[in-house]
Amino acid sequence: MDATLVAIIAAVVKSAIVIAALLTIFAYMTLIERRVLARFQRRVGPNRAGPFGLLQPLADGMKMAFKEQIIPTRARRLVFVIAPSISVFVALAAFAVVPLGSPTAWGSSPTARAWAPLVADVNVGILYILALSSLAVYGIVLGGWSSGNHYSLLGALRSAAQMVSYEVSIGLAIAGVLMFAGTLSMVGIVQAQVQQGIWFILAQPLGFILYFIAATAEVNRAPFDLPEAEQELVAGYLTEFSGLRWSLYQMSEYINMITAASVAATLFFGGWTLGGLDGIPGIPFVWYTIKVAVVLFVFIWMRATLPRIRYDQLMRLGWQLLLPLAVLNLVVTAAVVAFDVPWWISTIFSLIVLAIGGIVYYVRRRRVEPSAQPSDEALRLALPTSVRLVRIDSSASAATARQPAEVSPN
Repeated sequence: MDATLVAIIAAVVKSAIVIAALLTIFAYMTLIERRVLARFQRRVGPNRAGPFGLLQPLADGMKMAFKEQIIPTRARRLVFVIAPSISVFVALAAFAVVPLGSPTAWGSSPTARAWAPLVADVNVGILYILALSSLAVYGIVLGGWSSGNHYSLLGALRSAAQMVSYEVSIGLAIAGVLMFAGTLSMVGIVQAQVQQGIWFILAQPLGFILYFIAATAEVNRAPFDLPEAEQELVAGYLTEFSGLRWSLYQMSEYINMITAASVAATLFFGGWTLGGLDGIPGIPFVWYTIKVAVVLFVFIWMRATLPRIRYDQLMRLGWQLLLPLAVLNLVVTAAVVAFDVPWWISTIFSLIVLAIGGIVYYVRRRRVEPSAQPSDEALRLALPTSVRLVRIDSSASAATARQPAEVSPN
């Protein structure tokens, strides 16, 4: 069979497998997240649909399929219907250049390389991912604008400002990795880590932290899920969507989260490799899967731990903190690479910056938090005259609670 025909068939089959795998992982990521959040909050979580709740994603899908599809009377119908599909298409397409294993995992022959565990190895893979991630905002903006709802439009504009702000930080945060690797190819970056004998998170700890924070905001995950802040915007750009159209937006969010975790595992943790080892023979993507699962768990952990921040805090964090630190990290990394000094110089610089940031944060928190309880006089000035304060002695109340209750002789 002609090598070109084999490559085309392999690309189509692998694309179908990746799409099916992403949709399956999305379905069970919802179940895993609900179970993990339940464990954090000392609850049980969904466990009734099937053994151990494994059929819960199927039940949720059937529920969404049979829910009424509502289109508001003031909506732009065509754009309203197409907008969720744009978000899903962009999310699926961005995963095409993520390598699950080496191009020679099954051998070095043209046929074996055609069936390697990656859809495409392009020499500008990072640029491809950044370009597609910038298109993801169109699905959200068009969905909010086409709804004919002011809350939806405001949520869409919030999302556009948020994604544009943090895309700049993402690009600058990973630029240090590209300098150390000397290539934009995702496969080349993994091979550069093997050749240099380090994972790039060791040389770029500050870059990784900046990337992770910016990627969390980029995919609208807590604590940066401002476009769908129910307390302020009803449900943001999702207000008028229901049923399957609503689930398409959720699908795109989870697939984007998987892509962000995959990029982090590839750029900073050696992709499918384990140190200098090239994965398990015959199963090259085992290490990759473990690394992506750990990053996804951290996403869920952050949602269970951190409260949603205000929008002004979100913009201030992106423009006044992340962007200057990303530029500073880029300048120092460029100097390290240009003058051919050891990579650990960049590590020391990153650790110093992180230590200074931690000290500054601690000092500012100490200034904001009150050092002592306010006096009664201060409380009287702050409270209206109709409010009366009663002071309860904790030791006396505890002693009263320990005394046995008196039993009436009647």
